[in-house]
Amino acid sequence: MKKTILFTLLLFTTLISTAQRNDKFKRIKAKKIAFITERLDLTENEAEKFWPLYNKFEKEKHKLFKQEKETIKNKINAAGGVEKISEQEAKKCLDLFHKIKSSLEAKKTAFHNDLLEFLSAKKVLQLEVLEHRFNKSMLKRFKERRGRRMN
Repeated sequence: MKKTILFTLLLFTTLISTAQRNDKFKRIKAKKIAFITERLDLTENEAEKFWPLYNKFEKEKHKLFKQEKETIKNKINAAGGVEKISEQEAKKCLDLFHKIKSSLEAKKTAFHNDLLEFLSAKKVLQLEVLEHRFNKSMLKRFKERRGRRMN
């Protein structure tokens, strides 16, 4: 009976934690969309074409980051850290890392080329700048919140 209660409590806690994390990611994504929309100044026609391509690229990018984390980082952690991983495994991890990064760059180039069919090069470049600014501002907020919690 105690095991059942403990398992149920653990499952419930995990579900709540996952829901909260998903909610945070959804809020960040909504902020990013608003940030880009407000500053990129897309026409209605441009926005209709832009957002499906952008969302597709973001999913592909997330999939590659997840692959990187699950394969490379998990191998390193399973070995007990970079110091304890074998030279052969380290080489395999580096090769995979480079394949993932190359794939990401190829997808980004294709994404930019798709955007250039209906957006000016200046707007595509502005998108890159806006994403960088958004990420930088989110990192700054995260550090500020973390600093307040530690004090």
